[in-house]
Amino acid sequence: MTIELLSAMAFDAQTFDDEGLPDPILKVVGELPGSTRPFHVNRVYQAAQGTYEESILIVDPDDVVVWQRPWAFIEMRGEMFEDLFRDTIRTPIEIATSDEHHLVFLIDGTEIGRVPVYVDAQQSATALGVVGDAAEVALKKGSIAWVTIPQPSGGTATRPMWYVQQGRSLFVIKGGTEQELPNLEQVPTVDVVVKSKDVKASLGTMKADVRVVDNDSDEFARIAGMGLANRLNASDGVQAVDRWRSDCTMVELALQG
Repeated sequence: MTIELLSAMAFDAQTFDDEGLPDPILKVVGELPGSTRPFHVNRVYQAAQGTYEESILIVDPDDVVVWQRPWAFIEMRGEMFEDLFRDTIRTPIEIATSDEHHLVFLIDGTEIGRVPVYVDAQQSATALGVVGDAAEVALKKGSIAWVTIPQPSGGTATRPMWYVQQGRSLFVIKGGTEQELPNLEQVPTVDVVVKSKDVKASLGTMKADVRVVDNDSDEFARIAGMGLANRLNASDGVQAVDRWRSDCTMVELALQG
């Protein structure tokens, strides 16, 4: 008889301790990506009597391993029995998405079964699908965001940037004696990290579409005029608009989602 996985479950330890019920989820406290709370793993095998070597994995929605319990020996009583094993996992596991993961069971180097693992991240704006709304509010309260820009060499450059906000769009002025945002106007999209000024934490990373604003346009004049309030330490005061028009590039970053 080959070994069979009859049932298995991963469930939050604190919920089980508080309520006595196995809640089949992994709980992540705070924003995603984040770390799991301690959880239990129960599984029931049926197999011929003997010693087997077992390991357990958690894989993400792309089947990438995010955690593996070290190999350990387990004893089966025989094919007439159903053998229950329990473990408590206290080491935090980094989870990047609330999408369904899987618990994978390996015996003697062979996968014998897998079950879904559900992620509960109630405090995560990313998981709740409200990053866009939360980001807009956070950007109104803040003055600096971080942008990651692909580079011609194949790497990336991450820089802080001051901006003028218009809804879900951020307008930035770069070049000349202003902020250095290398290659920004040459790429179609960038990643913008939005942080909450209130809790000093990241709300998540959002893709943004890149568009260069014509320096001779009315849009440039309007946004540049608003930018004076965000650039209070400009040495040339209101004359900064003329300097930006002649020396700088204005770029719109339109947040997706």
